[in-house]
Amino acid sequence: MWKALLLALALFFVSSFSLIAQASATQTTRTAQPAQAAQPTPTPEVHKRRSIPEVEDAMAKGQELLFKKHDPRASLDEFRRAVKLDPWYGQAYMLLGLAQMQLQQWSDAQWAFEEAAKVEPGNAKAYLGAGSALNEEKNYPEAQKALQHSLEIRPDSPEAHYELARSLWGLGKWQLAEPHVRQAIQLNKDYAGPHAMMGNIYLQREDPEAALAEFQECLRLDPEGSLAPSVKEIITQLKKVLGK
Repeated sequence: MWKALLLALALFFVSSFSLIAQASATQTTRTAQPAQAAQPTPTPEVHKRRSIPEVEDAMAKGQELLFKKHDPRASLDEFRRAVKLDPWYGQAYMLLGLAQMQLQQWSDAQWAFEEAAKVEPGNAKAYLGAGSALNEEKNYPEAQKALQHSLEIRPDSPEAHYELARSLWGLGKWQLAEPHVRQAIQLNKDYAGPHAMMGNIYLQREDPEAALAEFQECLRLDPEGSLAPSVKEIITQLKKVLGK
């Protein structure tokens, strides 16, 4: 009986990496391409971008709105203006995707990160962003592909290991997710999300003591984060089960 209870406690919501989003994965997947996708990006090998004053102005205004004024919605027009004026500007696509992730515009963000990857094929963060957006869309097979490519470019990224673990978890392959969660923790012990997922994995392994320790560590690292309410509830229930 208690084993069934432990498995019922598993925290199936795990947050996307903090630099991209702090939002739930509950929004329904959208399959339609956003309007921007109507203009495909030419191959980057035949073009070298040059600085355009209007583009740099749009980027400066967009970054001020996004990072200083914390207004991602207002920043969208500036980043869209930048990519329209210079479709070779990878960073503009990256920041557009970042703002869209904060607004939970998952498929739009996916498009932006994929465009960044077309312009800058060696940009591991572009594939990471696309994979994160795909995770939020619950398109775990495609997310897995993007994230594996990100790790091929940059194998020491804790965010990419964690996001790949989310993909594998979503596919029901928690045993394959485990080494990526452990790697994420090893690379960044202060990263709260992987500890929550590690707690889930210990629940799957029917090890409540280890699960409790991981959830407590997650809460210690991020006591006010989006996972905190669920983690607190799980900690309370685990303590009851363990008689603590």
